[in-house]
Formats: sequence, structure tokens, C-alpha cells
Amino acid sequence: MFKKLLYICISVFLILSCSDDIATSPDMQPEASCDTLKMGTLLSGNSSPTYQLKLYNRNSREIQLSSIILRNAQTSGFRMNVDGMNGTSFTQPEFLRIASGDSLFVFVEATFPQKGNGIEKHTDYIDVSCNGRTSSIVLEATSKDVRKLSAYVVTKDETWSNAEEIQIYDSLVIAQNATLTLTDSVTLYLHDKADVIVYGSLQCNGTLDRPVTIRGDRTDWMFDNLPYDNLPAQWGNLYLRKESKDNRFTHTFIRGMSDGIFVDSTDAEFDCCHIKNSSGSLITGFCSTMSLRNSLLSNASGSLLDIVGGSYDIVHCTLANYHFASVMTQEALRISNNDTINKVAVPLHKFEITNTVVWGRQFVPDIAIEYVKPAEGDSIFSYRFDHCLLHAEGTDDNEFIESKWNEDPLFVNIDEKNYTFDFHLQKESPCIGAGNPVVLDKIKTDIEGKTRSATPTIGCYE
Repeated sequence: MFKKLLYICISVFLILSCSDDIATSPDMQPEASCDTLKMGTLLSGNSSPTYQLKLYNRNSREIQLSSIILRNAQTSGFRMNVDGMNGTSFTQPEFLRIASGDSLFVFVEATFPQKGNGIEKHTDYIDVSCNGRTSSIVLEATSKDVRKLSAYVVTKDETWSNAEEIQIYDSLVIAQNATLTLTDSVTLYLHDKADVIVYGSLQCNGTLDRPVTIRGDRTDWMFDNLPYDNLPAQWGNLYLRKESKDNRFTHTFIRGMSDGIFVDSTDAEFDCCHIKNSSGSLITGFCSTMSLRNSLLSNASGSLLDIVGGSYDIVHCTLANYHFASVMTQEALRISNNDTINKVAVPLHKFEITNTVVWGRQFVPDIAIEYVKPAEGDSIFSYRFDHCLLHAEGTDDNEFIESKWNEDPLFVNIDEKNYTFDFHLQKESPCIGAGNPVVLDKIKTDIEGKTRSATPTIGCYE
């Protein structure tokens, strides 16, 4: 009986001692990790990623919060979780204690319904009460209404325009003999693993001021200096199947693919395009007829341009590989006649590349040329580099004309630490005035509409 009474007394003493140790002064307050949580722009109907806040106890004694309340939880679209528990109002004293030097986690998410209002701003507040005072953390987000399509098949000619924004789930398929035309600032947001598969024709007719964009649908940030929009593997791939024809991309931004653009035994034209960020090769051409003019290809784990057989014309392009998301596995440019799937040599009828930069940070040379002799006779294998700046050691011959060998192009900004790249050229660049003027009749301006000089600059930027 005495031992039981002693145990009760000790327990009461410990409880009272702990209670006495909790700070009650109004000056003893938690410190939030931020005053305002900015969640960026979300596509309507999409759940945001989970954002994390912390409430720190910087005081010398333990504090006990009176409450943590999401002020407009029923109507705002924001959600809250405190230390692993979902809810909108937390008032349990034993749950809201923060020891000196410790912290309490608060997680925030949001989903905003589509209302047909275009772009809408959203605000709510997390009210934190402690020792008779209340402080608030502001939650801010923007939602954007988009049209949503899932496993959509274009079966007849369609035109999407008027700056429409469309989110694609699963796939967008263009059936044979159908044409999908994108124009006037249309943006396609491809969901994770969603593919664009073309059996008919895809024509992206952007302009300098109103480009067409094909990208992933994550609009948030991985780090403070890295939006998901600058990462590869945000959606699937763009396939131009051998049944397709008349594929054209003008003033089109394409980025964030898993294995890039695959042009399979068909034709494609790229004019004034920005194509970047692939976890495989950026553009693969197999036995196709392809032209690239005034275009910027950048950052891929594989090649920026991987060619096997066919006929190609590349003029005033910049191929720059500073891929950072994974190990680079191939040279920036590869040309070959080796069909590894069917194990045969296929003819490379023409590969003409003029006034173009081929540069990267990993490989020297950054060009791979592979010729495989067929079992009988020879395979056509024709290539020519004319007035190009190449990340390689070499000398000019019949295939390399007036080349700049292994001279740094001096891009304006290569900031790998902050994942930012500007492939314009510094005024000291060896590319300036080093191009072949013979192409000026066909290409009078650069990717930004700037008139090219009588002695043009190598690359997509004059």
C-alpha cells in the first residue's frame, strides 16, 4: 500500500514539475519557418505537392500551443496536416507541446476546382495561438483552368488555337489521315508518362510572339531554384510513326520528355524550335527525311540528335549538352547507318549540317560517326559539316569544311549549380561572323527574328 501511494505521489510530482516547466509568458512564442507559403500555379483539379512548414521553439523552456487552425478550410481549397494528423483545427494541449530547441511539422496541400474563371488567386491562413497571442502564416496559390483530355484520339482534322491550355492524360493519338494543328500560343500539359503518338499529321504553327508549347503538367518547384518544368521525364515521348506525314514544328517549345522525339521513317520539319531536357536522346531520326533550322537543342542524357539512315538538313542550329539530371551516356551528335534492331545497314543518303554549334561538357569528341559495312556491297553513307563549331579535335577534309575545332563557343551563361543556361553568345565568341553566307537566301533571320549579317554567326542566335 505504501509503495502504491509513493508511486502516485511521485507521478503527481513529475506531472506538476513538467507543467511548471511550460513557459506561459506572452513573449514565449513559436517561430514559423516562413511568414508566407507560396505554392505557385496549379492546374485546376490537380492536387499540389506537399509543402512543409516548421514551428520552432527557440525559447529556453517548453511551450504549449493553444491551437493551430486553418482559418477557411471549408472553402479555400487548402488542406493541413500537423505532425502526421490530418485536420483543420488542432486544440489538444498534449499534442501541441514543443520542447525547447525542438519543432512541430505542419504540412500543406491544395486542390482547386475548375470554375471556368481562367486564372484565379487563392489565399488562406494558418492561425497559431500560444500564450494568449495569435500569429498567422499566409498560404498563397494560383489556379489555372485547363481543358482535360484522357486517351484522346484525333480522328478528323482539328485546330486548337486561341491560347488554349490542354492537359493530356494517358495519351494523345492522331489517327492516320487526320491532322491536328496547334497555333496561337496553345500549350499542351502532358501528365506523367503520357505520350503523343502521330499516325496522321501534327502541325505546330507557332509564331515568335505566340509560340506553341508542349511540356509536363507539373507547375511547382523541386527546389527553390529548380522548377519541375526544367527537368526531364515529366511526361512520355513524342512519336512520329512511319504512317505519318507532313509533320511541322515552327516556333515550338518542347521540353521535359522521357525519351524525346522519335521520327520513324517519315518526314519532319523543325524551324525556330526550342527542344530540351530528355532522360534519353532528345531527337532520334530513323530512316527519315528531316530538316532543322534556327533551332536550339539542349540537355539530354542521350544524344541531342541521334541519326540512323535517311536524309537530313541542319542549318544554323545550336546543339548544347549540359545535362545535369543523370549521367550523360552518348555524344551530343551521332550519325550512323547501323540499324541495331534489324541488324542491317541502312543508307544515310544525306546528312548536311551547316553553320551549327555542336558542344557539350562531357565528351570530346562530342560527335560519333559510325559506318557499318553491309554483308554485300556498300551502303550509302554521305555526310558533310560546313562552317560548324565542333567539340572535337580534327582537321578539315572533304567532309569537314571551314570547321572551328574545339574552340569554346562562349555561351552567355552556364550555371550548372543553379540549373540555368543561356546559349546566346558572348561578343568574343569565335562563332560570330564565321558562318557560310550561302544559306542567307533561305535563312535571313535567326531564332529570335534578328536579321543575320552578311557574314552570319554560327548557331541559332545571330
